[in-house]
Formats: sequence, structure tokens, C-alpha cells
Amino acid sequence: MVDLTQQLEEQIQHAYVTKTPLKIQAGNTKAHLGRETSGEVVDMANHTGVVSYSATELVIRVRAGTKISQLNDLLAEQQQRLPFDPPSFNGEATIGGTVAANQTGASRPWFGGVKDSLLGLGLINGYGEAMQFGGQVMKNVAGFDVTRLQCGAMGSLGLITDVSIKLLPEFKAGHTVTFEMTAEVALEAMLRWANLSLPITGMSHFQGLLYVRLQGGDSGVTSASNFLGGEQLNFVAAKEFWQALKEGRLLQPTSNQILWRWSGASDSPISAVSNTSLINWAGAERWILETGSNPPLEGLTQHKGGDRLAQVFGAVSPPQQALQQRIKYAFDPHGILNAGRLYSCCLLYTSDAADDLLCV
Repeated sequence: MVDLTQQLEEQIQHAYVTKTPLKIQAGNTKAHLGRETSGEVVDMANHTGVVSYSATELVIRVRAGTKISQLNDLLAEQQQRLPFDPPSFNGEATIGGTVAANQTGASRPWFGGVKDSLLGLGLINGYGEAMQFGGQVMKNVAGFDVTRLQCGAMGSLGLITDVSIKLLPEFKAGHTVTFEMTAEVALEAMLRWANLSLPITGMSHFQGLLYVRLQGGDSGVTSASNFLGGEQLNFVAAKEFWQALKEGRLLQPTSNQILWRWSGASDSPISAVSNTSLINWAGAERWILETGSNPPLEGLTQHKGGDRLAQVFGAVSPPQQALQQRIKYAFDPHGILNAGRLYSCCLLYTSDAADDLLCV
């Protein structure tokens, strides 16, 4: 358990004065996400440890470099869990990187994303100033919107130093059932079952099989399993599937392929996203593995593979671009924090100079 907040403040303060680009990393398990960038490394790997943990209040506060695997082990001792079920990437992923990349597991449609479990966080902005947003308990969460703003910002709006998270009790029972069916039939089944009072925490279709994960109390899981039918997957195989799914190991692009991600309404027909290779989140997340550098349709994110210097998150409208630039400037006026990780440099007019370039 090491608190490196002061050291991190000093590094960013020096970078602010010298306008030195900084590259934030810890476990480095998210290197394939976003655009390729460079800069002086801000190493968060040793900024670890539990700041506070109240099992009775279901709240924990930990430093950003704490690994997801260690956090899961600690919570398991109290029969508790992280609601958003993040990937651990062979034990190397950290909670700070998970929040910055907004990464969740298959249970997102039922338990929400990262932002829905965040109560507050510590942040060092581009000036090198340490700040706290939100709170450590549900009844004191002032500044909630700023906290949520960091989810998916990829470190471009500040260096996350610690996070406070609300927890949930661990499931008493659970298993996975599978069904042989086409993607079109699977989408219909997922939409129908998602509207029923069933203890479902994951529905995904891959290679002709629909996987349905049931978790909850013993009687509820047993009753739901009998109702749905299907073939029950053994515990080891089920654990491996859901782990591989959230870590993105089911689809791996070759040297000439790109893995594209689509996110939208779960009731969108199969034709809305052609050539889908994998369906997750009960239809709300779909994956396409294709050759070529251009997206097969609008609204896709270039998740893995291809040119990482391009705009991997797709086009941004002028109003959105203007808003993002203003937010970026407020948190990081010199654009030194993970510069260009989300989008390439865009012209931003400021009161200081009319030709400043700010990378989001």
C-alpha cells in the first residue's frame, strides 16, 4: 500500500510548466484502446492500497493502481462484489484504468456501467492540482457529474488517484445455460427473456450458441433454469467463457483485420449491424471482425487492430467537438494528459492565443 499522490502532483506540475506530454499507465492492459500516443510515462502501478472499506455500508475507497484481481479477492472475503463486473486481464488490470476506459462485463444491462457504481474519486488536473469529487457514501455524493465525466475519458481529463465505489452482495448461486440458434432467433429470445422477472446477468450469442447466465438465490436460479431449459454449461467452461468475453479474447483480429464495436438499442434488428460476429449485452453491444480500414457502417468504434493513429472513435459533430474542447481546456489547458488518446488535435480558440492546438 503506497500513496504516491504528492509525487504524481509534482510530476504533472513540472509537465505543466514545460508543456511536456504525459502518458498515463499502470497495468498497461488498455494499450489497444483509443489512439496511439506518446509522452513521458506517469506510472500508477505502485499507487495502490485500500483507503477505506465499510463492508456494512457496502462502500470501498481504493487507490487507482490497485488491481481488479486483488479487489475482487478482498470483496469475496465479505461475500461482496463490484456491480459492473470488470475484466481483470490476467490479474494486471487496475481500478483506475478500468474507470478511465469505462470497462464493464456482461451484466451491464442489469446492473449498470462503471459510472452507476461510482460515488466519488480523487483527481489531479493538468495544472497538477489534487481535487476530490463526489463522496464516500450514498447520502453524500456532491459533484456526481464530474465523477461520471471521467468514465471513458481515457485519462484525458485528469489523472485518477482514487475511487469510491458502492458494492453489492455476492450471488448465492449461478450457472449458465446454452441454446443452439441463429443470431436472428437469439436476438428475439434475448429481447423476450430480458423483459421477464428472471435472475439473468448475461446474454450473449457467439458461433451459433446463445449463452444465458443466471445468478442470484438458489431457488430463483433453479426456477429460472427449469423455465428456460437449454443445456447447462459446466462451471469451468462457463467461467472461462464469460471471462474471455469481457476481456475481448473471443475475437482476435489478424494483421489485416479490424475488430469493430457497435453499441445501440437492444431491439435493433440483426440487419442493422450486418456481418455481426458476436452479440453481447442482450443485443445492445455487437462486434464485427472485418478486413479493410474503413468501417462497414456508421457509428462503429475501432476497438482493436488497424491504424491506431486514425480517429478510432469515429466522427464527432462540430457541437460535440466544441463541448469536448471546452471541457478539456478546463481540466487540462496545455493538453498534456494522454494527449490525442481519444481524438486527434483539433483547433481550439482560447483567450491566450488564436492558434492553440488542444488534443482531447
